[in-house]
Amino acid sequence: MTTMRTEKEAPPVKPCECCDDGEGYCVFPYYGVAPHTHAVSDPGNPLGWIGSTRLLPKEQWPENFREDPDCPGLGVYLRCPECGAGEAPAEEHR
Repeated sequence: MTTMRTEKEAPPVKPCECCDDGEGYCVFPYYGVAPHTHAVSDPGNPLGWIGSTRLLPKEQWPENFREDPDCPGLGVYLRCPECGAGEAPAEEHR
């Protein structure tokens, strides 16, 4: 996913290898499916079919995920779990 940016706009935090979009910007925050796992047809076969998606219990969701109140099971991943780049934590918004 490529985001339109102006020439003068600089990334606030240098993203790490985990969250760099390929152009030096962080991919966070982004909207997606809540933390989940997939059932696979044959766990021993890396080319097996990916089956159903199963959301993890909310108690296992990381602090960097905020669920969409209008669409349960979806939400925003706020920051990179590796380097913290992305949206500032709530206490920094004050």
